[in-house]
Amino acid sequence: MNHHRRSQNKDRSRGQYAMQQRISMTYRSRPIILGAILATWLIGRWLHNWARAEDWPTYRHDNRGSGVTTEALVFPLEKAWEYQSSQVPRPAWPGPAKWDAYANLSNLKSMRNFDPVFHLSAVKDRIFFGSSADDAVHCLDATTGIEQWIFFCNGPVRLPPTCARDQLYFGSDDGCIYCIHAANGERIWDHCAVPGAAKIPVNGKLISLYPCRTGVILQDAKVYFALSLLPWEKTYVCAVDARSGASDGSGLYRKEYEHMTAQGPMLASATKLYVSQGRQIPLVFDRTSGDLVASLGSSGFGGVFGLLTQDSMFVHGHGQNHRTVGELRFFDSQDETFRCSQDEKDRLVTFPRATSIVIHNGIVYLHADAQLQAFHRGAYLDFQRHTNRLQHHKEQLLERKEKFDAKANERDREKLKHEINRINVEIARIEQQIPSCFIWRVPSDCPFELIMAGNTLIAGGEGKVAAYEITTGREVWRGLVAGRAYGLAVSQCRLFVSTDLGRVICFSGQHLLNSARLECGIHSCNQQKLSRSEALQYFDPSRQYRMISAPRPLDQFQCLLPILKRRPLLISRL
Repeated sequence: MNHHRRSQNKDRSRGQYAMQQRISMTYRSRPIILGAILATWLIGRWLHNWARAEDWPTYRHDNRGSGVTTEALVFPLEKAWEYQSSQVPRPAWPGPAKWDAYANLSNLKSMRNFDPVFHLSAVKDRIFFGSSADDAVHCLDATTGIEQWIFFCNGPVRLPPTCARDQLYFGSDDGCIYCIHAANGERIWDHCAVPGAAKIPVNGKLISLYPCRTGVILQDAKVYFALSLLPWEKTYVCAVDARSGASDGSGLYRKEYEHMTAQGPMLASATKLYVSQGRQIPLVFDRTSGDLVASLGSSGFGGVFGLLTQDSMFVHGHGQNHRTVGELRFFDSQDETFRCSQDEKDRLVTFPRATSIVIHNGIVYLHADAQLQAFHRGAYLDFQRHTNRLQHHKEQLLERKEKFDAKANERDREKLKHEINRINVEIARIEQQIPSCFIWRVPSDCPFELIMAGNTLIAGGEGKVAAYEITTGREVWRGLVAGRAYGLAVSQCRLFVSTDLGRVICFSGQHLLNSARLECGIHSCNQQKLSRSEALQYFDPSRQYRMISAPRPLDQFQCLLPILKRRPLLISRL
């Protein structure tokens, strides 16, 4: 009996010990399990973002200049690499006028500041930019920032190449349009729309009298661009075949105009081309024929920034004549037919001191007066349309009032006064309702550029870039850069920043840094001019060299020295 009882106690003790061991193992393994779950979640999130990775194939992402990509970044971001050009950008128009003598204004805002940085395009594992400093297109490895190849032109390249089907399309101040291979920079074709054009000295360089400063638009297998410099010279609006560069055929043309100056990135909708003019009003052309359709706004509505919404509302501006502050203007283009295009009736609303903007899914994200703000476009513009109609009616009534003479009927005077007062009350009532359109407003010190990546806004400022949630405006990340961040692009889970000091900085999530096993490095532009004898010192007949041809005569050999054990590139003459 006692033996049986001792046996039961021993079995019970063994069971309790086993249970304690299982509990102990469970607690000890919990961190491992939680870590595995967390790792699985992070890997899944990264794979999800990688699967949704997008390219940034042209200036501000697309032909409408939306600045919007569905690709989401994984925060926090860390600096992966930094590229430093041997020369800073050399803008086409260096700064605004010193003063406006006619209006007695100083501290003016530039109306033609479209190339303060090396703007980027990005496709897969490469990024591309045109240089206004060394007259070339550069290709960098998106992972390391190491230069892959350089293609030289006979003049500055002020806007980034447009990428499609492993080919790059871009224009230059030499008056030519180029198509080259994205993989190695080899030329496919070039097109000169004005053969034999005169060369003139500008900013210490000889350029064509008809430079391409609109960038190029690639749509429906055609390349669209404009060539222009001075309003008293001719302007050419052109369409050529994207495969061959041919200018003869259906839908291809070279239209000649006078009293125009095409400056800044061109935009395109399904049927129209939108061209900025810097100090003059923007123009609209028929995309099929190249015919001029309309001019938007009135005298002084200048600038080179443009954005075209999916429903073809056109946003334009940044500068204007006879005022010191910049502004953005909304133009109504319903059904892409412009009514009353010779006056201001197609202008819906103006935002004074606005510097950057993104519009997506009916929400406007705008930077103005040191604030980043989000508001409902439809409701806000409805209020503005109603206000504009009332203001227009009020102006008509005031004109009638001024025409009244001393013999006018007192009853008519009172009736007119009552109607003006009624309009003032209605305008005040609408102004009280406008704040209801706003979703959020937050302070922001990043006014220079604004884009959207997934559910995040990225803004560029002086020495910094910042990210904000689109739903609340909450700042979720901030990074430091050298210079003013006028250029932003997002591609393949990376953020690329261009500054006015000639820097290109790549920020990426920690998962990309870990997978590439990279340490942040600063890579300088490795283009170095050498004499013939110096160049031959680096030439080793036993090694393989990749040859890149330069379309201009070179009076010196140029050799790109090896960086991080990369093969050098020997630049040769055609």
